[in-house]
Amino acid sequence: MKSIKILPLTKSIKAEVSIPGSKSYTNRALLMAAMTDQNVKIVNPLISDDTEAMIECLRRLGLKIMQKDNNIEIINDISAVQPRSYDLDANLSGTTIRFILALTCVVPGVKTLYGKPGLNNRPIAELVDGLRQLGAQIEYIEKEGFPPLRITSSKLSPGVVEMDGSISSQYFSALLMIAPLVGDLTIKVLGEQISKPYIDMTMDTMKKFNVSAINKKYKKYIVTPGQKYQTNKYVVEGDVSSASYFAAIAVLTKSTITLTNMNPLSVQADMGFLAILEKMGNQIVYGEDKITIIGNGVKALTVDMESCPDQAQTLSVLAAFAKGKTEISGIQSLRVKETERVLAIEQELKKMNTQAVSTTNTLTINGGKPHPAQIGTYGDHRMAMSFAVAGTKLAGIEINDPDVVSKTFPEFWKKLNEIGVQTELVKQNVVLIGMRGSGKTTIAKLLSQRLNREYFELDEIMVKKLGMTIPEIVDTYGWDHFRDQESAIVQEVSLLQNKILSTGGGVVTREKNISALKQNGFLVLLSASVGVLSDRIGEDPNRPSLTNKKSRREEMEELLKQREKLYLDAADVVIDINQLKPEEIVNQILQKLKE
Repeated sequence: MKSIKILPLTKSIKAEVSIPGSKSYTNRALLMAAMTDQNVKIVNPLISDDTEAMIECLRRLGLKIMQKDNNIEIINDISAVQPRSYDLDANLSGTTIRFILALTCVVPGVKTLYGKPGLNNRPIAELVDGLRQLGAQIEYIEKEGFPPLRITSSKLSPGVVEMDGSISSQYFSALLMIAPLVGDLTIKVLGEQISKPYIDMTMDTMKKFNVSAINKKYKKYIVTPGQKYQTNKYVVEGDVSSASYFAAIAVLTKSTITLTNMNPLSVQADMGFLAILEKMGNQIVYGEDKITIIGNGVKALTVDMESCPDQAQTLSVLAAFAKGKTEISGIQSLRVKETERVLAIEQELKKMNTQAVSTTNTLTINGGKPHPAQIGTYGDHRMAMSFAVAGTKLAGIEINDPDVVSKTFPEFWKKLNEIGVQTELVKQNVVLIGMRGSGKTTIAKLLSQRLNREYFELDEIMVKKLGMTIPEIVDTYGWDHFRDQESAIVQEVSLLQNKILSTGGGVVTREKNISALKQNGFLVLLSASVGVLSDRIGEDPNRPSLTNKKSRREEMEELLKQREKLYLDAADVVIDINQLKPEEIVNQILQKLKE
């Protein structure tokens, strides 16, 4: 797994950083442009995994979308959608799957809508129920209440919808945005509406597309009939979520950072985070198209983040440095994001020697003396960016899987460098995995020579440690003991850096082994056919039987059947070695390392 180390600032800085366009506004504008019966140019959009997911779904429905230097042009509208079958992949984008679900209820065809596993685990039942109240025909394909979904309706009836406001504001935004195609629509909020600023953002975008929505104190929303989206240009303002990490850096390092390409009057939800920083004693200066943060340090406080929950991770990181107890409430929605964010925060702060305790809707952090740590990101872009803030103050912070930021802020690390924060890739181990006989030892030695790195053979370490051969260990203690010893060695060598590691064939049979090796390793699977493996091993007495099969070939067949999926799931790259010479295998691995 790739990791990046952040080198802390040695002194306070004065810097300026240009903030990219808002993801939330970009995806809202894309959806509305698809319902506008004229060409629409979206200027200053954010191009990221989430917005690419929205664009790809619209393209699959038949819309023509052109991407140029700093704009996206939508050439046609949803009248291009034909009555046929569509497969729509929202990737990991929550806004995309929810907004596109609403749109697919008012266009023809049989639409199958899904995402990657992390997205398919996020609930969507409340939005489905709301759409069904208007006549939508939606079917759960696998698990009740969750994607994937099949949508067969092509229009909705005007009327009144009631939805629970405590789960996600995106459900309400999705219905509001398709309202001009539905007709007279009233949405009643049951309970308390969470994330109110996101409703404001939706209505603000609709207004710029010349559609008015009435907000009755977040208890009822009304879109009157006879309106349609009309504009040929929409300019996306800077993303306050992206800006928040740099604001936090200014506060933590007592620096002055100016954020450009910003709307100081923005209704984006995360403007609330700037108010929290002010409450800490920092100065926020609002200028024309820019916002300047004059940092004065962090302090513990009690705050409700219901209106800007996406910034709870960043505030939690700041709280780790603030002496005393920080109490954060209004975070229940974080438990159904890309990951279970509250649990992830607790686990990573614990690594930093910072106590964090949560309830369903609160998080309490006792900060003041954080320690450096290697931070897991859980496939969550905001975990990576928020904990990167800690690295600008504290030496030794490493972020695993840093490329996850591409979901919403692909240039995050570049922007960090621009303000003077240096980063460097952690020197990874190259870890060879695969069946016995796949040539791991031979390839490890060659890689060691080519890369000028030390190599370690895990089985050899065990032999030296126990003073016995592999057959003797197995005969004396059994395979379970062997696997226990192997796991202990894995835990030790996984802490090394910049080495070549050759593993035993069964290392993948224990999940904790792979988790440890991936912390600082690039796992290369040397994949070979049963015929090649059995020919190479022959009747080698140093390779004790695992299955008691009569022949090596039968044993290889059974083992490969058991382990093949484990190998493929663990591998960062797979090299098919059947027709390759050792030097050719090494060349392919080196090429993959460069990539």
